[in-house]
Amino acid sequence: MSSISLEEPGAYQSLQMVLQNEFGIVIGEERENTITAKLKPVISEFSLDSLQALVSEMQNKGSSKIKNGVLQAITSHEDAWFEPDELFNLLDDYLLPDMLKPGRDSYRIWVIGCNTGQLPYSLAMKIHEAGKQANAATSVTIEATDISEVAVNRAARGVFEEASMEGMLDPLKKKYMDQQSGQWRVIDDIKSMINFSTCNLLEDFEDKGHFDLIICHDLLVYFSVPVKAQLLESFSTLLDPSGILIAGMTEPVLPLNDNFDMVRHEDGIFYRQKTD
Repeated sequence: MSSISLEEPGAYQSLQMVLQNEFGIVIGEERENTITAKLKPVISEFSLDSLQALVSEMQNKGSSKIKNGVLQAITSHEDAWFEPDELFNLLDDYLLPDMLKPGRDSYRIWVIGCNTGQLPYSLAMKIHEAGKQANAATSVTIEATDISEVAVNRAARGVFEEASMEGMLDPLKKKYMDQQSGQWRVIDDIKSMINFSTCNLLEDFEDKGHFDLIICHDLLVYFSVPVKAQLLESFSTLLDPSGILIAGMTEPVLPLNDNFDMVRHEDGIFYRQKTD
């Protein structure tokens, strides 16, 4: 396809309406350039020629692949190793001591929006390293989900090109990755800690079981208030007593759900499930 039109009059406004109606996603006029740029690969992937054509396809019945592609493109973010900084600072200074404390048998983490896997693999490496140093007996497992089946399959392979290794900590790379033919492969000890699967937050996910920590970093911001409230209620149901939700520095949780206490830590804000 020679060119893709992103600037048809009214196309972005039609997209806004469809996103709110289909997903409860609210995007403002000020994000038009960012959003349309994110959607250009989706338009190309489905052999369409314009943003308006994409909107029209989203309105057709049986277009779940296109809808999921749009949702994934809009809510995804750049993958990087050991980021965001505040999350990994919080992990080092607060979460790990509780996670690996004597007497704890197991700890379950849900990473929502895992994309191609850098975040869950980074967590697993840090946790594995800390567990070895502390001689801890805790069995830590990570459920890593994304709406994109393509992204999940790539993540599960645990193979990364050299160009995608920026930010990887050299000591952990040497311990937990092997280099083969110009690629870096995550070793089996780390891969075995993580289960990758697809998940659409707008569908039922209560079969995931209970968690001690849910990481939904900077994703709720895309959704309308009613959808946020519904998701937070579901997260609250899945968290064990005193379980922790990390939603991002700017996510308004407490006005939408009173099952959490906000905890202000020097490394960031998080939310703890109330015990009563």
